[in-house]
Amino acid sequence: MGAEGKTDSLARLRIDVASARILVWVATVGRDDELSDEAHHYFFDRYQRLSACYRQRGKVARAQKMQAKAEAHRRFGGWDGPPFAAAMGMPRPKRWMTTDAVSRQRIDGPKDAA
Repeated sequence: MGAEGKTDSLARLRIDVASARILVWVATVGRDDELSDEAHHYFFDRYQRLSACYRQRGKVARAQKMQAKAEAHRRFGGWDGPPFAAAMGMPRPKRWMTTDAVSRQRIDGPKDAA
């Protein structure tokens, strides 16, 4: 099951993982870079979903393989669960500002607004 409550497509998940791996390879070719925590979270989520899809189809060995890959990304990414919401505030204004938005000029015209 996906985050929205509907079943994930096996083909869609496989395309997601393959395209992400290609993008990572292109971005890191010739460099000695590590994946970011966000990238590890993404791979963890996709491999976990792939594992669930394979398990639903009765392919237990393949599901275990995908779960192992998910766990490998979980260890590197410092996975603590979903990001938690926090109450945030803006700084207090330096001085109060008031606005007087009432017209002082009378415009000649009809007396009623309707």
